[in-house]
Amino acid sequence: MAQAKKVAARKKTATRKKAATASKAPAVPKSVSNAEAKAKLQEKAVGQAEKKVAQAQIKLDRHKKKVDTENGKLAKLRTDLAAKRDKVKAKATAAAKRAVDTARGKLNTQRLKLQDLRGEAKLIRAEIQAAKKVVTRENKKLRTAQRNLTSKLREYQRKLAKKEKAEQKKAEQKAKRAARKTAAKGTTARKKTTTRAKTKKAATRKSATRKTPARKKAARRAPARKKAATGSAS
Repeated sequence: MAQAKKVAARKKTATRKKAATASKAPAVPKSVSNAEAKAKLQEKAVGQAEKKVAQAQIKLDRHKKKVDTENGKLAKLRTDLAAKRDKVKAKATAAAKRAVDTARGKLNTQRLKLQDLRGEAKLIRAEIQAAKKVVTRENKKLRTAQRNLTSKLREYQRKLAKKEKAEQKKAEQKAKRAARKTAAKGTTARKKTTTRAKTKKAATRKSATRKTPARKKAARRAPARKKAATGSAS
């Protein structure tokens, strides 16, 4: 009973091992997984760089609107100053002159403000150019990482194919050996059968050979008996 339990337990373990081997896929090499991780990280880096470019572009668009608004204000101030100058030409009063000075001061302030805004726009454009350069650099790195990953994958697939081929060859050789074994067994069985048949025939012949001289002797004795019987009768 205990022996039967042990045998059953061994069979169960063997079945589990077989199932685990069948379900377990070949492990991906560390070089491939590392290359894949690097490519993914680089994709993220490219995405972040592109995001920065997009953000800078939005900033520039907003800034352009601001500059346009301030340009409109400057145009109004110019018109206002021109009108006030015309008034001074028509009637040069102290109040009219003060109004011209005030308008000129406002115009100059607006010009300075616009100058600052245009300077900021230049900085934002430079930021966009720098961000675009980063995108180009990161894209270059990404292409390198992808090429590396592709080469590693090809190498891994080549190794897998080689391994599969070797296993197939091994299986074929095993099958050939098994076929040879079976054929050899069949030949041995045929030889044994032939040997048995020959032995049987030889034994039959021997017994026939033994029987023949006895029969011959008996045949010789029979005429002698007949002659003896005939002599005694006469």
